[in-house]
This record gives sequence, C-alpha cells and structure tokens, in this order.
Amino acid sequence: MKCPETIAIGAYVLGALDSAERHATDQHLRTCASCREALLQFAPLPGLLHSVPPEDLEAEDPAPLPLPLPPRPVRRTRRWILAAAATVAVVAAGGVVGWQAIDTPDSATWTATNGVGGIDTTAELTSKGWGTDIQLRMTDLNPGEHCELLVHGRDGSVETAGWWATTSTYKANVPASTSIPLKDIERLEVVTSGNTVLSTVSPETR
Repeated sequence: MKCPETIAIGAYVLGALDSAERHATDQHLRTCASCREALLQFAPLPGLLHSVPPEDLEAEDPAPLPLPLPPRPVRRTRRWILAAAATVAVVAAGGVVGWQAIDTPDSATWTATNGVGGIDTTAELTSKGWGTDIQLRMTDLNPGEHCELLVHGRDGSVETAGWWATTSTYKANVPASTSIPLKDIERLEVVTSGNTVLSTVSPETR
C-alpha cells in the first residue's frame, strides 16, 4: 500500500517545504521505503523543470489539481500547493513545466578530490527564488552504497537534498535541491546510510 505522505515528496524535491515541514519529511523518509522510492523517482524533477527555455513555458498557471489530505495535520503553504500541483502535472503529462526565478540566478561550482577512497566530487549550485538547485557529480564510488546529500546552512540548519543508491558504474549524477539560499550554504556532505561521511564540498575545498 502506498504511503499517503508520498504526496509531499514532489514539494520536498522542489524545495517548496518550509523548514518544519522539510524536517518532518526528512524524519519520515528514514522509516518509509515507499516514500524513499518516490524520492528516487522525483529526483530528476528539478533538473527537468529548470532546463525548460522561457519561450516554452505556458503563459497561464496550470489549473489547480485536487490533492488528498495527509493523515497528520501539516500546515500547507500556497508555495507547497503550487509545487505539488506542478509535480502532479509533470508526472501526469510525461512532460515538463517551469517558472521564472524571482532573482537573476547566481551560481558556484565547488569541488573536492579528497573523499573516502579517492572520491572526486563536483557540485554545481545555482541560486533560485525558492532556494538552491544542485547538480552533484561523483566518481570512484563503491557500488551498493545508499547515499544522502546533506546541505549545511551557515545558521546551523541541515537539510537532506537527495537520496540515491550507487551502481556498478562507480559514478553518480544526482539532481538535488534545497530551500536554503546559496549565499547561506556553508557546505555539502555526502553520507552513507551508516552516517559515514564520504565527501565534503564547500567554497574552501579543492
């Protein structure tokens, strides 16, 4: 039976949850296999949504879609509803939609070559109106690892930006997102399910 909380996963991936909602979803993902599977399916959405040329965007907002209420009371903001509706529209139509960022995006590329076992990591970060888009590339990974991308804010906050399992290719290309603005991100960490830190990238690492 599919967990009713999977309705929140699209908004989680798109960085549209507030800090309390995101923390609650982080905790739920640790114990719900159904939602972790949905997270893997939705992981490419930020990259797809942000790659749409402005001229291909629809002029009108999509019609609101009915959303089932989750069993636990959670405050849903208008931002959450719009992100959930966009996610449903993408999955239903098999296409992509997009929107303009509030501000002109700034970007940064962080790298590290000193990961566990010689792992090389490159993170391309792009500032968005809702937070930060992250494109993570890693090489020399061990196969069969279950990994998590953690975003550490300068204020001490921590968000999970993505989950994935490594394959026999020893490489990973992970689209991820966080609600933390780029200017407020201190570092990114890739950790295993056993909480081993495989790699850390920040403006200071090389």
